[in-house]
Amino acid sequence: AASGNYHFIPYVTTTNDDFLCCENDFQRRVSEFLQPSWDSLLGPFCQPLLDKLISLLKDIDVTSCTFAKDTLLSDIRKLREKYQGEDLAKQLSGIKQRIECTEVVTPDIITNLLFSYRDIQDYDGMVKLVETLEMLPTCDLANQHNIKFHYAFALNRRNHPGDRGKALSIMLEVLNQCVQPAPDMFCLCGRIYKDLFLDSYCDDAVNRDSAIEWYRKGFGLQPTLYSGINLAILLIAAGQQFESSMELRKIGMRLNGLLARKGNLDQMNNYYDVGHFFTVSMLAKDVNKAVQAAEKLFKLKSPFWYLRSLVQNLVLLQQFQKINNDHSPKQECLNFWLDIIVEATKININGLRFPVLILEPTNVYQPSYISINSEADEKTVSIWHVSSEEVKGIHEWNFTSSAIKGISISKCDERCCFLYVHDNADDFQIYFSTEAQCSR
Repeated sequence: AASGNYHFIPYVTTTNDDFLCCENDFQRRVSEFLQPSWDSLLGPFCQPLLDKLISLLKDIDVTSCTFAKDTLLSDIRKLREKYQGEDLAKQLSGIKQRIECTEVVTPDIITNLLFSYRDIQDYDGMVKLVETLEMLPTCDLANQHNIKFHYAFALNRRNHPGDRGKALSIMLEVLNQCVQPAPDMFCLCGRIYKDLFLDSYCDDAVNRDSAIEWYRKGFGLQPTLYSGINLAILLIAAGQQFESSMELRKIGMRLNGLLARKGNLDQMNNYYDVGHFFTVSMLAKDVNKAVQAAEKLFKLKSPFWYLRSLVQNLVLLQQFQKINNDHSPKQECLNFWLDIIVEATKININGLRFPVLILEPTNVYQPSYISINSEADEKTVSIWHVSSEEVKGIHEWNFTSSAIKGISISKCDERCCFLYVHDNADDFQIYFSTEAQCSR
């Protein structure tokens, strides 16, 4: 019988000094009339006390391990909801220490930890977590294909000396062992070869062609925007063009179909989808749609790592796609948005000229540039709008430091500041590419 945290075990001592459990009414009644010659009759009806204790202790161990696993999984999920960036990394280090007990290590727990490290781009944390698993006795989770996939992904992103070669070796081994490889596995191989191609400053045709083959396999197995976009860009890098390549045209048609399933641009609220819309528009050389998508990406505050990957594709397109020599206002507007995306990926912010967005009283973002002249006798700030067919009135300003009343950072968006000036009807609400540029 159980009561609260206690478990009561009724038992009797036989004439032979054996201890038997008597947990039901029948057993207890029989034990009350126990005679020396009845020991052999009572035995089959009663469990030895030692066996009962062993059974209960095993149940306690299983229950406590299950509770520990559930608690750990719940703690990880709560941390992901509560913390971000470096704060989350510190919290995860404490969680990592708790998994060194193999009894609480489960695929769910490890996968959630890997996702948590991935979300804050702590690829070194992902690598060390898997390497910790490899050292744990009686733990074979590190040999599971899903864990190896994330291990190879993290090695490729971390990119320490030898990481990409090791990541490629791991994935090729996994693909050799898998009966039905997932499309993502093919695409990760393609990504590693693509990064090796980029590392060679786009000179290594062997890695480029290997990347094409792996992305082609992934796209053929399950067409996705990710695999299709990368395949198309690498084919362009290999010298193909939409005007003359049947394969590129087929990929383009499939990409348009996949994009149509996402709805129109106004309905998209995920930076992945908007980024795909933007890249497909760049592939199709649709300036209007590319500009609209770039503005949506800015409003969604797309993360640094994603924009950096996007810029890599833009660099390849600008280097290998046929150049558009058009200098129309629409093309200049697109060039501005390309500038603002590239600026968002820069770590060095020592420049004196930045692309910015000025929020007009009509709640329209006006593409502009701001320049700071610190070499003049009196520092000056210049602001001018990017040329537009609809420009009316004044679209260029120059302010000396004495003409500026003050500057304040917005509490709603860390990329935004307010510029207050004398002798001007309106103040300026200015959005930079990054918080660092704004605060500078």
